[in-house]
Amino acid sequence: MSSDTLLPAPLGLVTGLVPSAPAAPGGAGGGAGGAGGRAEQVAAQLETAVCVGLLSAGTRLPPERELAEQLGVTVLQLRQALAILRERGIITTRRGNGGGSFVADASAVSREEVAARLRGLSTEWLRDLGDLSGSITASACRLAAERADATDIDRLRELATAFVSAASLEQLRLADSRLHIAIAGAAQSRRLTAASVQVRGEVSPLLWHAVDGELPTAAAVEHHTAIVEAIARGDADAARRAGLLHSEQETRHVIEAHLAEVLTEATSSPHQH
Repeated sequence: MSSDTLLPAPLGLVTGLVPSAPAAPGGAGGGAGGAGGRAEQVAAQLETAVCVGLLSAGTRLPPERELAEQLGVTVLQLRQALAILRERGIITTRRGNGGGSFVADASAVSREEVAARLRGLSTEWLRDLGDLSGSITASACRLAAERADATDIDRLRELATAFVSAASLEQLRLADSRLHIAIAGAAQSRRLTAASVQVRGEVSPLLWHAVDGELPTAAAVEHHTAIVEAIARGDADAARRAGLLHSEQETRHVIEAHLAEVLTEATSSPHQH
């Protein structure tokens, strides 16, 4: 069984990421920014779902009317969102029998793109992101230890094994995100799961970026094992502490990657004296 089949209802999680649009004065819907802004919001959330591996390459999206209903948007807004995603290379559309909208093989972010993103962020911003990630991860681990059933625990162990057996950097990144999101799913909290998807979409591309040729793989394996086994034992405090330790290590690595990229840019600039 592939790890893809172990994930809880991917589109259900995406639905949780897209807040309901508030009613406009006079009872008309649409929310801030109108249809265009809503379409951008939906496109961004679907792109996050692809980035973290909830929607895998080759996945066929449901028919437009059905998908729009699941996401709580109009068909027009969904079509606008899909057009944005096609332009970004996130989905492709095929016509005729067997046609529809499919997730493209575009989840991987190039090393150059990640390096540029790291250089453009500040240490303070990354630390704030780490604080948020740590809070979400620790809470998810604690609640999963209190609420997970045998099926949840089997799923977590399979996803942890998938991470260990990942054969490429992209597989590592996706397996890590899937495990984090599945832990939040095992916590039986829809809002917490949606928050986990969102924060992994921000952390994941930055995390799997080598510093001095090193990736945080060994530490991640150790931490994943500690988290999953604490959840399996029902030890909420141990699970929370293991999740927080794991998040702190991730944040340190991302900040180190940021500083390394800033230093590389500074030392390679022809204008340095």
